[in-house]
Amino acid sequence: MHRMILSILAFVFIYASDARFAGMGNLAFILEDDLHKLNLYDFAGISAGLLKTDSFPSAMLRASLLKEIWQKDSLTYFALGQAIPQKLADFAPVEAISFYEVIPQFPGVPCEVIYTSPQLKETYDDWGNLKAPQSWRIYAGYSQLTRGYIGDTLSDKVKTPAFSAVFSRPISKAFDYGITGDLFYGMYNSADKKDKATLLPPGCGIGFVYNGNKMSLGFNTEYHYPMFEFRETYGDITHTTEFNGHSASPTLGSLVKLDKITWITALDYKWLSLGGKYDTFSLGDLKMTGYNARTMALFVPGFTKFAFLGEYSNRTPVLVDKNGNKDFEVAYRNYTLGIGSGMMREKLVVALEGLYKYSLSTDKIRDTTIVGADFTIKLGLESRFSKNLFIRAGYNYNQQDPNLDKADDHTIFNVITGGLGINLIKNARLDIAYNYKLGKVKFDPEERITDHIGYLYLRYNLPERD
Repeated sequence: MHRMILSILAFVFIYASDARFAGMGNLAFILEDDLHKLNLYDFAGISAGLLKTDSFPSAMLRASLLKEIWQKDSLTYFALGQAIPQKLADFAPVEAISFYEVIPQFPGVPCEVIYTSPQLKETYDDWGNLKAPQSWRIYAGYSQLTRGYIGDTLSDKVKTPAFSAVFSRPISKAFDYGITGDLFYGMYNSADKKDKATLLPPGCGIGFVYNGNKMSLGFNTEYHYPMFEFRETYGDITHTTEFNGHSASPTLGSLVKLDKITWITALDYKWLSLGGKYDTFSLGDLKMTGYNARTMALFVPGFTKFAFLGEYSNRTPVLVDKNGNKDFEVAYRNYTLGIGSGMMREKLVVALEGLYKYSLSTDKIRDTTIVGADFTIKLGLESRFSKNLFIRAGYNYNQQDPNLDKADDHTIFNVITGGLGINLIKNARLDIAYNYKLGKVKFDPEERITDHIGYLYLRYNLPERD
């Protein structure tokens, strides 16, 4: 059986679909919801922005489940939650260590519980001491990806439990600060149990936000200590590849809010440096630099909405041996442009998005470049059927061409989506969604790729603290 891939050479996008948007054609940016708001925390990842995100305490549960079938190859993928979390791609750049197949990009969300506890008013404790406003948010989740062949009991597995916490409070009337801590553990086992990998990048961070009348500015920085290990067994002999070191990730963000226009921008930079060894032999250093710039403008003239999105990302892993020679250096660059429009009425929401993504992968040692493109149209609607019931539906058309130089190297996907939103007991909301996805590969007309994806989101608003 082929090895499971631990890296994704794919686009990193702002949002992953939660159940509401998954039912509405997987809309990504034109609409806002509980975990997808145009603020410095959700959009830019600046911890200090959490204080302006939540207005009341809540407990949230979200999950996704995917089954993908490659009909001709009898290949199946099962994904519980977010199959390949972003931290796995960020801190295990194994494309620079070995050569792997490219794993499909799955549109899931983590299976996780989220607890948020904001206190937005000044209060006094039992001793009469003044307590400033503050906000907590805690995430605890688990994801798993399994790949196997129909009729074969053996399968590759990637398991990724994760935990993180964010705390924010004001320094003054205009300044807030935030701190973060996270623990992520990625585990991979091949079907024959001969290949195993682990990734542990514990980290922490701190951020600051200045809140002006119409503009907010934010800064955030995170530090992680990645520890990556890969074991290969040949007969009775096991060889171990290890990398560990340091990673730093500063981020800048700005938010402008006018009467009918919201404009938000984020710029983040990633630096990673890991020392490696193969058994007792030095492998040299694995280094990676990269940055991501994204901006979005939302114009809301009355009951209509218009949005523009732009994003550029760059990622360059480099493997330098103990003698200073470069064994691997590839620059991955991605460009994304998106436009969207929507109409919001009391009983009906309709939205349309278009996304174009352009990628370049440049091997600087061999002096070769691969150019790819990805085009998507998304249509979604939500109808308020009654006071407590919302009905959702949508459609996607997606064309992926990973190598424009090859005439038959592209895949076309059609996706039909549907979902329900239900207001349950007081202060509780349930969203469920289902996606049916069918893909056709041009270079192999007999191959069919079929996805069945389910989404769940449950939110309960807790009683506010005194």
